[in-house]
Formats: sequence, C-alpha cells, structure tokens
Amino acid sequence: MHLDNIGLEVLRHQLDAFCGEGAATIKRTAVSPLVVEGGDYSCTLLDAKGRLVSGGGHIAYHFFAATNAIAGVFTEHGDDIHDGDIFLANDPHRGGGLHAQDVFIMKPIFTGDTLVAWMANSAHVVDVGGLVPGSFAPAATECYQEAIRLPAVKIRAKGVEQRDPWNILLNNVRMAHLVEMDIRGLTAGVDVGGAKLQELADQVGAEALMNGFDELNRRTEEALRREIALLEDGVYRSTSWAEWNEDRYRIPCTTTVEGDTIRFDFTGTAPQTNHFFNSKEYIVKGKIGVELQRLVGRDLPLNQGYYDALDVYCPVGSLLNCVHPAPVGGAHIIASHDASEAALRTFHQAVAASPESPSRPFLSSSQTMSANSIVTFSGVGLSGTTDSWIMIDGTAVGSPAGNDRDGTDYNFYLVGQQSAIQTNDVEVSEAWYPVRFEYRRRSTGLSGAGEHRGGAGVDLAFTVDGSSELTGAAIGGHGCVPMPGTAGGQPGRGAEIELMAPDGTVQRIGTLTQGFTLPSGHSYVVRAAGGGGWGDPLLRPVEAVQQDVGAGVITAEEALEVYGVDVESGSDQRREAILRERLEAARPAAVTVTDAPDLSGEETFPIAPGVEQRGRYAVSTRSGAVLVEAPQHWSDGCPVLVEEVSPGVETRAYLDPRTGHALHVEVALASEERSFESTPRRWSAIA
Repeated sequence: MHLDNIGLEVLRHQLDAFCGEGAATIKRTAVSPLVVEGGDYSCTLLDAKGRLVSGGGHIAYHFFAATNAIAGVFTEHGDDIHDGDIFLANDPHRGGGLHAQDVFIMKPIFTGDTLVAWMANSAHVVDVGGLVPGSFAPAATECYQEAIRLPAVKIRAKGVEQRDPWNILLNNVRMAHLVEMDIRGLTAGVDVGGAKLQELADQVGAEALMNGFDELNRRTEEALRREIALLEDGVYRSTSWAEWNEDRYRIPCTTTVEGDTIRFDFTGTAPQTNHFFNSKEYIVKGKIGVELQRLVGRDLPLNQGYYDALDVYCPVGSLLNCVHPAPVGGAHIIASHDASEAALRTFHQAVAASPESPSRPFLSSSQTMSANSIVTFSGVGLSGTTDSWIMIDGTAVGSPAGNDRDGTDYNFYLVGQQSAIQTNDVEVSEAWYPVRFEYRRRSTGLSGAGEHRGGAGVDLAFTVDGSSELTGAAIGGHGCVPMPGTAGGQPGRGAEIELMAPDGTVQRIGTLTQGFTLPSGHSYVVRAAGGGGWGDPLLRPVEAVQQDVGAGVITAEEALEVYGVDVESGSDQRREAILRERLEAARPAAVTVTDAPDLSGEETFPIAPGVEQRGRYAVSTRSGAVLVEAPQHWSDGCPVLVEEVSPGVETRAYLDPRTGHALHVEVALASEERSFESTPRRWSAIA
C-alpha cells in the first residue's frame, strides 16, 4: 500500500487516536488521584524496533523514555517475545522510564506471526517500596534504598497472567491495592490501544503499516531539519545550577548549530552525586524534545524522526548521565529540568540571532519547571489506615514572559499545550486526604519585573485535619537561584516553603527537606516560584504598571521603586534618575570602543535581544551605542550592575553604556564567570 500525503496524514491521526483511546482507558480504570485527577499517565506507540511513533495522555516526557523501556525488553528477553505477552519495568538503570514510580507496561502487537509495533503505557503509582512511603526519598544515597527495581519482566505470557512477578512487586510496596489497580489500568490501556492498532495492521498488512511508521519518522526529521537550517550557524551557551538546598551543581549547555544539525552538549556538568536527582541521557533528551516542540516544528508529530534531528550529549558519570548504583528517584525533576531549561535558553539565543527563523514569535525567558514545589505525605489517612500521597499544588509556578506579552500565571509554559500535569481540585484533595486548605491563590509582589512581566505562581496553605500527625518530604527547586529573565527583564521570585504552628510560629525549610512532621492543626505553606521578565522594567508602559497596582499584583511603592512610575500622577520622571543611578553604581565596561567608524550604512543582523551586529561591531539596538568589535563577547562593552539575591548568588545587569537601560540580566553564582554566550558564526568569523 502506497501512502500519499493525504493518506499519511490520515494514518498519523489514526495512530494519535489509538494512543488517545489507550490513555483515556487509563483514566477510566485507574484509581489514584494523581493518575485520575492529576493526569500523570501516558500511552505511547512504538514501531517493531522500539522507535517512537506517537503518544497520548498528559505526560509527553514518557514518550521518548518508552524507547529505553522497549530496548530493555529486547535486552532481557531477546527473541522470547510473543503475541499476548505483557512486560513491566521501572528501573531507569535497567530498561525503565523516568523514575521507579513511573511503572512502564509494554505490549507487543502482532499481525499473524509478525511483530509490527509496541504499546507502552506509564503512570506514577503511589508507592514502589524503599525508604519512605511514596518512594520519593531525597535522603537515599543509592538506588537500592529507593524502591523495588524491576527490569523488564513478563506479567502476562501468551495471554496468561504470571502471578510470580505480581506477587514479588505487591509484596514490596505499600498500599498494594492502589498500586495493583493503577497498574491494571495501564494494562487495560495497552490492551485497548493495541487492539485498535492490531485491527489496522490486519486491515492494511504488516509491511504497509511499518512503511507508514518509517515514512512518518522520515518526513518529520526532514521537516525539522529544514527549520533548524534557518538558525544562524554558531555557538550558544547557557549555564544552570541545580540546587540541593544550599549546595549548587553546575549544568552548562553548549549548543552548536551547523547547517541542519543542532547539538546540545552538557560537557562540564557536575559529576553524579549521592542525591536522588541524578538523571539519564535519554531522560534529558526526551525532555528537550518536548520543550522544543513548543517552539520549532510545532505542527510536527513528536516521534523518533523529531528526536533523530536532535543531538544531545551528556557525559557518562555526570549528574545528567549517571551510572549504577546512583540514586535516581528524582531523575525526571530538578537537574533534568535545569538541563532542558539551559538547552532552551541556548535555543532562544540562536533564534534571537536568526532573522529567518519561524520560531522568533515565541521568544521568551527561561521556562520554570525546575522551580516546581511538590510534597509527599504519609501517615494515618481519613480511613484510619496508613496512607501516602503526593500533593502537586506547588507546581503552579509562573511562566516566563515573552517578547510581546506578560507571562502566564500558574503554568510553566508561555507557549504551547496545557500544563503537563493537572492540579487536583481542592475538594478532591480534602475528600481523599486529612488536609484542609486555608487558601490557594495567585501570588502578589515583585517577581519577574520587565517590559513584560513574568507570570505569578501560587500561594497556598493547608492544615492537617483528620490525622494526628503527618510526615512529609518537600521536593522542589530554585529557592536560592531564581529563574532568570531575558533582554533586561528581572528574575522571578524563588520558591519558599514554611511550616506553621497554630499560634502562627513559622519555620522556614529548604525546598528539599525530608522527614519533617506536621501534627494536627499545623500547616504547610508554599509560595511558588515566578517566571522571569522580558525587557527592562523601565520600558513597561505606564498604563500597564497602573493596571498591575490596581489589580493588586504590586504595590504603588514597588511601582515607583522598580518601574519608575508614580501611579497616582501617572508620571514616569523617576525613570531618568534610576538610569543615572544604575550607571553610577555599575562596574565599568571591560571594553570601551572610542574610534568606531560611521555604521549607518552597514548591513545589520541580530546578535541577541536588544543587540545587533553592524559590520564588525556590536551595537545597542535602542540607543546605537557601540559596544565591542568582533569577535569579542558583546557584553564586554557594557557597564555591569551587580546585586546579591541570596548568599553566593547574584544578578549582573549588563547596561547600555549610553542610557543605562538593562540589555541583559544574568543570574549566576558569584564565584562563576559569565554564564551565557551568543556567537553566530558571522560574528566569530570576523578576525
């Protein structure tokens, strides 16, 4: 069967629908609120070799991780794969997915005797053993302490359920009845999706179906490479730091664009640690693909062809590509989020330097998933028996600002699909668990100030009600290193977590704190992180500042101090004084150009937001101030205003030497050198 353009598109949507039906089956048959209400599940379709074809459900990060899970089946079982088999795996070190709680259920799909595809479903189950209920164990120092870890094992062989692996698993987990029901929901999902796919395979034939898979992947890769080719060849760098309370772990990304290729290289990343947020290269690559799809190749399927166009390198033995027995309970959060955000910042830098890129309308500041705040609790539940659960309300962080709009409240993303995971309704959480919400509302106060301000995160508090005492583990990031802005925008606020006694006494805890207790009547308080702003706050329209004050987002005093606007009179005269004060307080520029020729007739190209190349010089777009001569870093020509935001962490505002406007505000460790670079080849080649 030959597929023309229309036929191929029909096939694509058929496959998407099969995954959607498999995902819907999980939602209908699973039990736990995190799965059913929160949407922490997925259904993925792969070809006979385990190459990604399509996916459905909320958690797109599972899609590429499924390729690792299927590879594990081939490693463990070789040719012993038959129609009616179903496999289970959960160990990232040996053919699992994102972390041990994300159990993968995999089913081979046959037509006749020919293996044509795989359905692979995953969801976060409530417990997989280990040190603590819920199995999120920040205190674990090796993977043996975290969970029962299973390579690919058969739980159904030729249609017959295998009780031994079920018994081993359920004997080692808490709340086994919930774990079993959620996993059976996953098996129902592969059965439903697989039946639909098998029906299509029987109808069109194995060869035609597999050729369709290959053609979808081939065309996707070619289309994405065409868009990559519109980026300016060059080198783009950005550094993130993963936090372990007061400790910092360096994650630098160097992205090289050459022709239709793009390589994200994390050489220089901190070595793997004994903390639970070590990750794997396939997890990092999977996350980068999901985030990039919001910006480039937006109408393309997120399949193997999309990922084959991306080259991601994480050094073996590093925080991003650890080896056994490193703990990996948080392999999909914190460090891997920081890595994907660093990669996206380099991509935004490349797009900002590329006048022909179709991604330019989506330029924004850094995404904020690494600043999530979740908490796991265990104790006596409302039923009077031991219970454990995750509360993800603190994931409602603020998004970054865009180049033409304010950020979105309660969402990691400015552009694209819905949030990857859904927050439970307050009533659902209170019905299932011994907690009572005091409030859950939009935060106020300065955060991500800019010409376009970053989105606001959530403020929330809930009180233990219905249990004598709960034990918790906070799992979050960026309490000390805030999310950066772009083009002179200020960073968003950092995450804060507190424990509050009934008398109002407050104890501040780190974003990664295990083993704290909350007696009845005590409260857990979260102030979620906010996204970074875009553009100098002094460029924000006066009317927008007045609206922010009127809506209670900021105070009149904050409007005057940061935005230079007297809300009462509508005057912005304070701005000129702020600009002078910046230049007076800043360190002098490393380079001063005193003999630049007349550049008015030179061809102009972008280098970074607010900075352009005219001939062999970098120039401030707004004022025309000449910054440096190629091939120096453009920021060497800027006075630098340095301010401490937390111990050992500072912002560095690179100022237009003529006006004092901020061209870029960097968030970095005080001990580190400049953490960003945008060097198109047309700039670096000038010598």
